[in-house]
Amino acid sequence: MLTKAGFEIVRVAGIPWEDRKNVDGWLSRAGMYCDDKENALCIRLIDYPVGSTEPRHVHGGTHATTVLKGRAIIDGLMLGPLDVVLGPSNEPHGPLHYPEGCQLLSAFQGSYFHSEVQQLSSKREYRLVQQARLPWEAGPEKGAEVKTLIDHGCGRLLLQALRFAPGSLMLARDHPKLHSALVVDGAPAIDGEALGSWDFIRVLDGAGADPIGFPQGATLLAITMR
Repeated sequence: MLTKAGFEIVRVAGIPWEDRKNVDGWLSRAGMYCDDKENALCIRLIDYPVGSTEPRHVHGGTHATTVLKGRAIIDGLMLGPLDVVLGPSNEPHGPLHYPEGCQLLSAFQGSYFHSEVQQLSSKREYRLVQQARLPWEAGPEKGAEVKTLIDHGCGRLLLQALRFAPGSLMLARDHPKLHSALVVDGAPAIDGEALGSWDFIRVLDGAGADPIGFPQGATLLAITMR
């Protein structure tokens, strides 16, 4: 973990992993990027092996979980990279199938302890978001585009994909409530420190943070706490 220019930088190669079989009995593992107790927000990289299934389940917290690599199949719908599963508190959802294995970013507010259940409930507030159906819109910076993936149903959390053209900059003043972001692709740079795919940044000092540069362009998965 490195602190630089108003950001905490977490390299994917250095995150601590937990075998979830010891937590909820399922064959997967979770790598911790951020456990923000002040905001009751836990952000983890979830890794499911080839051919695995996440059973129908409930949990006390609410999550926005984004596919990064591989496929997830739920309710007969196939989800791919940047598609999102919104799982509300105490509402059964699933099962999810991962025929090729799958890596996902989980942003969880509240308890992430899962309990397996058999039946769906009568309400249906969980959502499956297919990013290809959503438009890219002009971002606040020159050379930036924004795609809003989750803007309601997950408490204060706003989840967006941010796409930056080569040579563009991301300025702190244009994202005053940005909490953190994952590098999806590209090689952003913070004060000369180059980042790679699935590296993670958390904003420590929004007002004093340096610009993030995108010499080759990049896509970020951004989490804002409103």
